[in-house]
Amino acid sequence: MEIRVLGPVGIHQAGRGLTPVAEKPKTVLAALLLAGGRVVSDARLRDVTWGRTPPATVDQQLYTYVSRLRKLLSPGAAILRHRPGYRLVLTDATLDHAEFDRLAGLGYDALKARRHAAASAHLTTALALWRGPALGGVTEHLARVELPRLEEARMAALEGRIAADLALGRHDALVSELVGLVEAHPVRERLRAQLMTALYRAGRQADALAEYRRGRVILAEELGIDPSSALNDVFQSILSGDPGLTAPADRPPETRVQRRPVRPAMLPPRVADFTGREPQLERLRSLLFDHQAATAPVVVTGAAGAGKSALAVQAGRLRLDSFPDGQLYADLAGSPGRSKDPHDVLEWFLQSLCEPGTPLPLTVDERTQLYRSVLAERRVLVVLDNAHDEQQVRPLLPGAACSRVVVTARSRFTALEGARQLELDVFERSEALALLSRVAGAGRVAAEPAVADWLVERCGLLPLAVRVVAGRLAAKPHWTLTEMARRLADGHRRPLDELRLGDLDVRSSLNRGYLRLPGEARTALCRLSLLRTPEIPAWLTAVVLETDESTAEDVLEALVDARLLEVSGADRAGRLRYRMPPVIRLFASERAEDESDGAERHSTVDRALTAWLLRARAGVRALTDGRPVRAAGALPWSDAERIGLVAAFHQADADGHDATARSLARTLAELHRLHRRPHHRPVPAGSAQGPDPGPRPRDAAVYAAKG
Repeated sequence: MEIRVLGPVGIHQAGRGLTPVAEKPKTVLAALLLAGGRVVSDARLRDVTWGRTPPATVDQQLYTYVSRLRKLLSPGAAILRHRPGYRLVLTDATLDHAEFDRLAGLGYDALKARRHAAASAHLTTALALWRGPALGGVTEHLARVELPRLEEARMAALEGRIAADLALGRHDALVSELVGLVEAHPVRERLRAQLMTALYRAGRQADALAEYRRGRVILAEELGIDPSSALNDVFQSILSGDPGLTAPADRPPETRVQRRPVRPAMLPPRVADFTGREPQLERLRSLLFDHQAATAPVVVTGAAGAGKSALAVQAGRLRLDSFPDGQLYADLAGSPGRSKDPHDVLEWFLQSLCEPGTPLPLTVDERTQLYRSVLAERRVLVVLDNAHDEQQVRPLLPGAACSRVVVTARSRFTALEGARQLELDVFERSEALALLSRVAGAGRVAAEPAVADWLVERCGLLPLAVRVVAGRLAAKPHWTLTEMARRLADGHRRPLDELRLGDLDVRSSLNRGYLRLPGEARTALCRLSLLRTPEIPAWLTAVVLETDESTAEDVLEALVDARLLEVSGADRAGRLRYRMPPVIRLFASERAEDESDGAERHSTVDRALTAWLLRARAGVRALTDGRPVRAAGALPWSDAERIGLVAAFHQADADGHDATARSLARTLAELHRLHRRPHHRPVPAGSAQGPDPGPRPRDAAVYAAKG
């Protein structure tokens, strides 16, 4: 998906325009885009959309515009509710304004480094993104606020490109362009100074001096000021015949790179309190030094916070002697919603491998070829951390077998040719407790073993979460483990606020993957987090999404691929069932609260509880209608769904869905009675369908009798 603001505001995907027709939705979209991922308050959105006279229904209209934009932008971008406003995050889309800023920044950096050909190329590409006056189709209120800033950025890039072209000796071609620019912008002194320089180098000294006099008159008449020192300096240089103003001599091609052996050492320091993971560490080392598959990358996959980066760094640090030519490391995650560009990563790598200060090729393909040539006879460890997809990784793979590559990612990267997989799950309980003891203090853990068990369970055995809890306890020696547990269980606090320590932040880590999900998958995760069922069948997902089961299965698999759901097994009918890890549930519940209103959340839960009730009643009918075939088919279903039905009853009871709770209680009691018949064998405790719920159906019967 491509989103544009440098010209008519628009959304384009696969050659189709998805842009809203009306002016006000375009304005809301543009305001969110120009905020660069920051929250835009409702008040500002009202001001730039309606000005000082908003209608009485302004809040409802704003909500409607945002809802429509969410549908248009998904899955390329997400609009998140962050009171007191909204924040737009790009997930799988490009914004021309962001790309302009990136390319212009590269151009300015190259200009400072006197790499003029690169500067000219970057700035020319950046300027080509403008398709006319910016913010076409928005209200005058937004245009009045934002257009001057955008236009100034364009003019600065234009002046930078001209400066690079002048340094490359292209003055003859620049004269006609500069004449038109100075006519359009008569008080921009840098443009006039550049025109004077181009005229002088073209052998037109008199015209250059006349241009200075013309500029001095315009500045005096329109602004009442004298020319700046920049314009005066060029004037004096022309009068004195300053050799510094003459055209540059021919320069060598910028793609020529002189190489010398350089030993990069980019690998982060090893984790001092690295705990457990011995089998995985040994497996990674064996994969790295498997000479039969030397060119194949090793992909360490796992959920956010599982410790993939720490494992990769630990393995590399333990065998530094095997890579005498150094280590290359890049965190490919980038900013939220935007991964690092391989073009930029290759620049960092080549700068560390090649002669300092040497110019580099401009395109990704050229840089990749040079990178592989440089590494052809070197033994280097390359660690590509937090990769997003195979396309991002491929240009960064060495071509020869001398070097080794470790990629960490949440997806399995099965499309990456020859990749060998290492799955990293959450901690074993003993590993989680060992880390808690090592960081927080063995004495504190030994003094409260039951609370320590509860803490690591509350963290879902997720290494990042356990480390944060342990770190917070270490920072607060006066806290007991019970105090930490109280904070995590406090209903008035957001639990993920307690799982943050410095730059270690469970919420932020999970949010990166969440923002990359398609819109329907994000909606499913949020809605499913509202349900307290331990297992999630596809039919239940279809109910909360109001779609068919086939679509629901695809959404569930997308969540599994993103490591936000786990497959818990299959029922007797062979249908997969899923579960949501505890920390993911905390995160998704927060997102549901932020991104939907109370009525929508209540409706989702009510719809799911009603669906449980209807299916339970259908099971009772099948078991009592006297047809053995139907009864035989209903028994496995009721066995598989029994735990979910009991959970639905308890949620209905706790959340005030009283009528549904009474009906579920009566239906559960009837199912329990039917299962106790001699010819109906209940599922044994501890079977594949989960633990036997014990007395819970009896509790439901008592509840029904009271109701």
